[in-house]
Amino acid sequence: MKTKHLYFFMVIACILVALLQGITPLYAVEHQTKVLWIFCIFLLYFAVLYWLKCVYVKQDAEKYENFLCFAIISFGIMLRCAYVLLSGLYDRQHDAGAFTGKGTDFINAGHIGYIEYIYKFHKLPQVNPYELFGYYHPPLHHIISCIWLQLNILLGVTEDLAFENLQVLTLLYSCLCLTVTYRILKLMDIKDKGLYIGLLFMALHPSTIIMAGSVNNDMLTMLFMCLTIYRCLVWIREKNLRNLLLLGLVLALGMITKLNSAVIALPVALVFLIHFIGIIRSRTKSDILLWVKNYCLFGLLTGTIGLSWIVRNLSIYGEKPGVPVPGETSPMYTAPYSLWQRLGIPSWSDWHFDFPFHPISAESCRNTWVIMFQTSLFTEEYPADANHYILALSQIIYVLALVLGLATAILFIVVMCKKLTGMEDSVFLLSGYIIMLLSFAAFVVIYPYTCSSDFRYVTICLLYIALGLGLGNKYLKSKWGVVCMNVINCGIIAVLAGTTFLYGMWNRW
Repeated sequence: MKTKHLYFFMVIACILVALLQGITPLYAVEHQTKVLWIFCIFLLYFAVLYWLKCVYVKQDAEKYENFLCFAIISFGIMLRCAYVLLSGLYDRQHDAGAFTGKGTDFINAGHIGYIEYIYKFHKLPQVNPYELFGYYHPPLHHIISCIWLQLNILLGVTEDLAFENLQVLTLLYSCLCLTVTYRILKLMDIKDKGLYIGLLFMALHPSTIIMAGSVNNDMLTMLFMCLTIYRCLVWIREKNLRNLLLLGLVLALGMITKLNSAVIALPVALVFLIHFIGIIRSRTKSDILLWVKNYCLFGLLTGTIGLSWIVRNLSIYGEKPGVPVPGETSPMYTAPYSLWQRLGIPSWSDWHFDFPFHPISAESCRNTWVIMFQTSLFTEEYPADANHYILALSQIIYVLALVLGLATAILFIVVMCKKLTGMEDSVFLLSGYIIMLLSFAAFVVIYPYTCSSDFRYVTICLLYIALGLGLGNKYLKSKWGVVCMNVINCGIIAVLAGTTFLYGMWNRW
């Protein structure tokens, strides 16, 4: 598949979304009417896909695979576009804050306020970033958003619409994640059914769709983490300075977007250590000196960019990296509960199968793994007025997701331990997945609030599961292996189809 065609489709789709958001009558109609219009557009899309299949694909196996991959990714792009069109600037956001416009001198909190500060004053915030909520984040996402905002204004877009169009940037980041996922799956030589289910999982998972409409830095962080995984896998296959520096650059850009992306440096460092031990054992002085120099260049590049925000805050404000917290009076505070209640195996009552949504309050739910599953499907919505049909569908999806979540985690570990997976690949990917989950658990302990357990902090784990699905379909060829993979594949498709339908019909979305 030629990714240039996808990039073209992606850019055109994002531009159309930006234009459609400016059509006032579109937002004056009922939610269900909007859904009906979007459904008609999807029917046209499927008709065009069918025509392309008949004209260009025919009986060519390679063309058929490329066509299906294009269809899955383009469908994921269109779903993201639909979600952004159906959701406003303040819908289902995290730490968004607000804007008051260039005509005022107000300094507003949150990610929108952070972007507005740079837009208003043309400089990074000249305040202690830990005294104004949301400003402690590194500034890359906010600087890019400000540039996009200014571009909108230059093109004659009203200020309100320009801020609404901030969603178009995260829409683009989410779409780009799909192309990176495709490249990773191809790099791991995953084909046919494994390639399709891995792509479908990333394209239709509700978390990646919701984050496409966010205005915070989560989606750009995930994009850079995906790119770091991709560049490290490329480096494993071709160890040279160019690939090493490209890896260092995307890792550094992730760190200057959100500091928690630095966690992925640990599995990267582990692969470096394995490689360098092999170089030392070769006892070739020239190779040892070469790779000492290469790793120093990597460290210089990554450290200079990635740690710049930490150094700035330390030198100017004397502030160490951290996260401002709501305080012990917050209803989200979980420290009074035992570590087992927060991180242990949840009891039956903890799962809240009767109403599987995140209630925010620690008194109602404080187990990290329960909150993680709830928010992975339904974000932090708590629809007290959900009708019986919506609630029943949500319960079915929730139970299926729990079973499949456990099954796919086991599947990923199994395929990573297969000798068919290269040793360096296995070490990098398996350690990365485990470190992500351990760092998530540590984060919840250090910052004991229910909001710390939100799935958005470990959304990158979806990429590991997509790889597990792809490799499972590739490696498990025994009779029972094929049966297990078919059951998992069907279950994944059922959950993805169910959540897609739910999000379309439920006007809370």
